[in-house]
Amino acid sequence: MKNWTLFFLFFAATLQSCEYKEKEARLTKREQQIAEKEQTLMQWEQRLTLLEKDLQEKKKKQQQDSTAVTDSLQAQPVTGKWIVKMRCTETNCGGSAIGDSKTETWEIAYHNKGIVVNAFAGNNLSRIYNGSYSQNRLEATNGQPGSESVIRVMLELKEGKMEGTREVERTDCKIRYILTAERQK
Repeated sequence: MKNWTLFFLFFAATLQSCEYKEKEARLTKREQQIAEKEQTLMQWEQRLTLLEKDLQEKKKKQQQDSTAVTDSLQAQPVTGKWIVKMRCTETNCGGSAIGDSKTETWEIAYHNKGIVVNAFAGNNLSRIYNGSYSQNRLEATNGQPGSESVIRVMLELKEGKMEGTREVERTDCKIRYILTAERQK
């Protein structure tokens, strides 16, 4: 009987160790599957992060583009060719007198989020102004502060015409003009 008991205990221990090895193999296999799934999920997360960044960049670019389109649409009332008449109302510069007048043709365009004005005397380009247009006001300058001559133009659009002033500041004197502008026909 002792032999049978020992045999039975040995047989039970052997069966248990076999089950234990099978369980361990199943657990190892399951751990590998979980690790593979984690790896797949990490790859998906990386892809989603890249897609999200791309989407944000596209959205940002689209907002910039729509802002540029909005600005250019807003500037449309003043873009085109204008006949500009100027009359001197104030001066302390030699060679200039109150009442002096002149007429120029201005080509106003929207470029790089700003207004560019090409001023022509006859067929010759006499100067280029750079500035902005918002809320029916066009403001532009020619020359840099501190230079020999700076010209500032301020016009307001009213009923299809523009009216305003042009100031010429030189190092030793100043000239002020009243401007009226009408679209060239």
